[in-house]
Amino acid sequence: MNDIELQNLLEKAQKGDRDAFGLIYDHFREKIYKFIYFRVGHKELAEDLLSDTFVKAWQKIEGVNTPKAFVGWLYQVAKNNVIDYYRIKGTSIIAIEEIAEVLPDSTASPIDKANASVEMTTLMELMEMLPTEQRAVLEYKFFEDLTNEEIAAVMGKSEGAIRVIQHRAIDKLKQLLKRKISN
Repeated sequence: MNDIELQNLLEKAQKGDRDAFGLIYDHFREKIYKFIYFRVGHKELAEDLLSDTFVKAWQKIEGVNTPKAFVGWLYQVAKNNVIDYYRIKGTSIIAIEEIAEVLPDSTASPIDKANASVEMTTLMELMEMLPTEQRAVLEYKFFEDLTNEEIAAVMGKSEGAIRVIQHRAIDKLKQLLKRKISN
């Protein structure tokens, strides 16, 4: 969905068109679900928080002016829901190493699964060594499949700044990996 299509749907949804909002939901559901799931690590909880995110979005959609603002705002609503959940629960947000169990699809051979598990664990360990901002950009980009434009909206930065942060993060990961291999 391009900005013009999203703008048209936003305008219709702001006038109460539930079908238009349904199309917005269909477009963003998977990305927002991944965003939430990687923070809570539980399917049903992620689905509940996803639903709550879109209910809040529907209730407050009239305050959003542009597609870029909407994308950033929607992720912020999801992020706030996750923070509220952990605040009520009294624990901290899931650590990145807790999602290191991500494996290839079930048709992969046991050897491929084992190799992927080792690689993912190594990647998670190295990512923990990155500055928070760099780690966040890589998580958004590669775990949640966000575009640089979407990441910029979520983080309140320009796309150029996101590209620089991503480049620096990847360079730092390469350095860390070289050190790990040489040890």
